[in-house]
Amino acid sequence: MKRFMCLVLAFLAMAAPLAFSSEESEVYRQIYKDAGSLQQKYSAVLSLVGLGDRSVAPILSEALDDLLLRQSSYSSGTDKEIYADMVKVLCRALGDYKYDDAASSLWAVVQQLRDPLARAEALISLGKIHAVDYVERVAIMLRDLDIAPGPDRLADEQVAYGCILALEKFRDVRGFMPVFYATDAWYTQRVRDQAERSLANIAADPTDPIMELIRKESAARKLLALKYNASSKAPVERKIEAALLALDVAESAGPRDKPEAKALSEVRKLALRSLIAFRSTRAEGVPLAVFAYSNGLDDEERLLALQSLGVSATDAAATALRDIILRLDADQKAGITDDTRNRMAKAAIENGALTKNHILWAALMAVSSNEKWSGGILLAAQTALKEIP
Repeated sequence: MKRFMCLVLAFLAMAAPLAFSSEESEVYRQIYKDAGSLQQKYSAVLSLVGLGDRSVAPILSEALDDLLLRQSSYSSGTDKEIYADMVKVLCRALGDYKYDDAASSLWAVVQQLRDPLARAEALISLGKIHAVDYVERVAIMLRDLDIAPGPDRLADEQVAYGCILALEKFRDVRGFMPVFYATDAWYTQRVRDQAERSLANIAADPTDPIMELIRKESAARKLLALKYNASSKAPVERKIEAALLALDVAESAGPRDKPEAKALSEVRKLALRSLIAFRSTRAEGVPLAVFAYSNGLDDEERLLALQSLGVSATDAAATALRDIILRLDADQKAGITDDTRNRMAKAAIENGALTKNHILWAALMAVSSNEKWSGGILLAAQTALKEIP
């Protein structure tokens, strides 16, 4: 072993000052081939990787192929351990060198080896070299792992971790869904946290998978998808599209019980906050906001609906606010009053002022001349009138 290592070091010392040539690459290839034991091969690989030069990548790829062909030859416990470590080193180096030609060999490691850490390293390297031909296969693998662990829970989690990092590095929208599901799957917190971090980097515009999740998933997952929508790098119009869909779906869904009704309300609230934050003026948002106001589970939801109408400031939104104000004013004249109505009236008036739309003028005049309102609401109406041209 000492004689072998001396030979390796001598070759490396001679070649270090020189640029790598095809002849020198052949020398290193021969060093690996001449190694008698698996440990000697491993030492040669470590020395080659230690050079930090991408020109040795073809040799490392050949070494990986050689190991895959001979894996049945290494059956002892010690050899299996060295073999797995060696595969990990080779996979990591090939990924770091972004050696595209090794993609099929890396995938062979994923398919053929039992060692989960070696498989995970191969998956991560597929992501590093951006081998997009394997995106679908890695996504399907993670999707299946997300469902439930097999007999070896730890091994499945280690492979899932590799899938998550690979899909992040692919930066392909096809990886979004399985990584999303990994954020609340059976994995330990470490893996779920990594899935959450990776999700933000997978695609600049993940709106399509987010909208699919909003359409078909539980209220809890709709809410989670909507949170990722708000923080994504998608264009604002696309974010608005997803928020409107969430509001529509959550309004039309029939809750089975009180917990689900509350969860759907949270989806509607976040959708309304998103529309407010993105200053949506989309026409389809008006009837959805009116529905949320009329059927909101609590005052917070109803107030958010009024605010979204004020921010919209379109004629349709101003008309909706006018009708709400006139209805509340009629109730007040009829003696139908309570704290909730007063709170909604003030919010509707203040959001009406934000529109600066003349459509609201008659409604605000009606309120300001109705002495049954409190002084605070009368003042709000008079202040709002000053904002109307």
